[in-house]
Amino acid sequence: MGEALERTVEAGQSLIVRRMELLVAETRVLIQDGGMLLVGGVVGLIGWIYLLSGATIGLADHYPRFAVELAVGALHIGAAVLLFTLFIRRRSR
Repeated sequence: MGEALERTVEAGQSLIVRRMELLVAETRVLIQDGGMLLVGGVVGLIGWIYLLSGATIGLADHYPRFAVELAVGALHIGAAVLLFTLFIRRRSR
């Protein structure tokens, strides 16, 4: 009886140790993936800023600059509202 109880405790401890090792490994992978995601997001954001700057400058030749900037801002606000709405609907399911 004592040996069976001892094996059960050892198995439980072994399971906990393996879970901790798995958690550490998954955390390392998440940090690496998160770092790459962060770098990709920064590069994408910089590209987006340059794209909008070029579009604003190009359209400012034909329209008043304040109107172009207002239109670009309104477009982004509309896109943000749409994305937030879709996100909230998806989470509520």
